Amino acid sequence: MALDLNRADELSEAADAILVDMFTYKIWNQEQAEKGTKVREALLAAARVLIQEVPPCPDRTVALRKLRECRMDSNSAISFGKY
Repeated sequence: MALDLNRADELSEAADAILVDMFTYKIWNQEQAEKGTKVREALLAAARVLIQEVPPCPDRTVALRKLRECRMDSNSAISFGKY
């Protein structure tokens, strides 16, 4: 059974190794890069629709920010999906 870092109640060697891996820069392989491109293009299309169809206002700003957050979280999942 894999260590569940979210439930760890001490900093064991295994937990520390996971943390070090999580904070280490990862270079994507070709498959990951292709997935990242698909996600980025889809989110970019959504952002364009928001700019075209949603009036400028604080809510639109938040919606755009959440698309950026989605991109970052998706990138992290592509890089670190095993956690």
